[in-house]
Amino acid sequence: MSDPTVPSSPSPEPAPGSASPVTSAPSAAGGSGLAPNVAAGLACVFGLISGIIFLVIEKKDAFVRFWAMQASIFGGACFAFWILLMILVKIPVLGVLIALASLLVYLGIFVVWLLMVIKAFTGKEWEMPIIGKIAREQLAKMPTA
Repeated sequence: MSDPTVPSSPSPEPAPGSASPVTSAPSAAGGSGLAPNVAAGLACVFGLISGIIFLVIEKKDAFVRFWAMQASIFGGACFAFWILLMILVKIPVLGVLIALASLLVYLGIFVVWLLMVIKAFTGKEWEMPIIGKIAREQLAKMPTA
């Protein structure tokens, strides 16, 4: 075993003109400092909150901004559904039936959220049927840097 007090020999410098064995991570075009697929995936993870954060941070990358806007709208729609559900379950008999039916809706929301996260992290642009169109329209109205 080597003595920890003795400094090891420095690694040899690469020859001029040869390719460096160390490659840098892909640079992000925007302000997040992350690769576009990672930034888009993280924008989808927490829906409304992370979507808004990445919309504020990211000014240039259209891919990240699209996923952030789509996640924000999806998260907002889920939040609105939750509020409506909390009101409707207060109805005496109908509330129980609505609560049971909402379990299927929550399962669908989870599946769509999981698809969003997977597709964003893999770098695929997936436009959700209704939300994707709204996201593109809203992004067209927003200024970019």
